[in-house]
Amino acid sequence: MNDAEALVVTWLSGRLGGIRVVAELPARVEQFLPVVQVTCLPGPKTDRPWNSRRPLLWRPRVDLDAFAATRAAATDLASTVSGHLHDLIGQANEWGQVADVGEPAGPAWRPDYNPSVRRCGLTVELTIRAE
Repeated sequence: MNDAEALVVTWLSGRLGGIRVVAELPARVEQFLPVVQVTCLPGPKTDRPWNSRRPLLWRPRVDLDAFAATRAAATDLASTVSGHLHDLIGQANEWGQVADVGEPAGPAWRPDYNPSVRRCGLTVELTIRAE
């Protein structure tokens, strides 16, 4: 799990009332529903100071999938996740502090290969400032 994944997994795990939040789906995911999967996508690291190799800004995109037994439950869970992610602003870890949360792709239905689950997902972009 990378930095942004760890931050989001930890944040959501504390807010979703016992719903499993993971970076890697368990085998036979249908036995553990509901589940939220967090996957970090590439994002630019910009504005490097002249005296450091560490970037001042990092904008990772984070893809989130809500898995549930019904389409309605998956959609509701994805909407709940979306609401909690905007509260990440101000949270920090050793890599920096979340300065902003954008949502370039809000909750939307996503088909899944497993006929026993329904999936709804969204993508957010975090702006993390070095501390």
